[in-house]
Amino acid sequence: MFKINNLSGANVHKNNFIEWMGQQIKTLPDSKHRMKKHEIYLEMRSRICLLDYRPGTRLNERELASEFGISRTPMRDVLRKLEHNGLISSQHGHGTIVTSFDLKSMRDIYLVRMSLMDALGDSTPTITDAGTVSELRYLESQCETLLKDNDKREFAKVLMHLHKILHGLTSNHVLKEINDTLFYQSVRFWFQLLDRVDMRIQVEDLKDEILMLRRSLDIGDVKLTASIHKAYLRMVVSRLDSIQKEGGILF
Repeated sequence: MFKINNLSGANVHKNNFIEWMGQQIKTLPDSKHRMKKHEIYLEMRSRICLLDYRPGTRLNERELASEFGISRTPMRDVLRKLEHNGLISSQHGHGTIVTSFDLKSMRDIYLVRMSLMDALGDSTPTITDAGTVSELRYLESQCETLLKDNDKREFAKVLMHLHKILHGLTSNHVLKEINDTLFYQSVRFWFQLLDRVDMRIQVEDLKDEILMLRRSLDIGDVKLTASIHKAYLRMVVSRLDSIQKEGGILF
């Protein structure tokens, strides 16, 4: 407890001191609204995938810790996890930067993700309910909006929402972790590629996929669901091959 009358060498009146303390408390992060470490990780991952932090962007640990109202130690843990998942890298003399990606590495990732859909179909499924089907209906409506608005940021958010639904279809935690890592490595590539392809075609294809996924889950057939998504990923690989024939892309 503070003893106001014992402040040495200070000509501070009690009321002024109380007012000063009140101002200091207001500047402290509200513990009720302070983001937890995992929430900060999800926010940072979202910023990278939506290209708020573009490849090559340098991230300042001190500034990020200040922004999120935490110390540098938990912020460092968040950055380590992002690095472990291939979204950033720490380079001696250059600091922490957002990783770049090229067409070949993305093609390889999509091929592995296709194999993971086979594993998803063979794994023990979780119980799906009407809520899952309703979420897919909502994503269909979002695609209808995208056909009018042509908003690539919202398109990326629909992809991430769809991934979250598919992510919850299995109880195999190893499969979920690997698939999660590869998805977030590849989604930012596809997001940036939207500038160079016909987005309307991408949205229509995604809408068709979501419709088929909804129908397969409506009858509780997770194996069919996995096969449908695998076919969609195969189509993406075919498009990447077409782009590669045109000279390839490096981001």
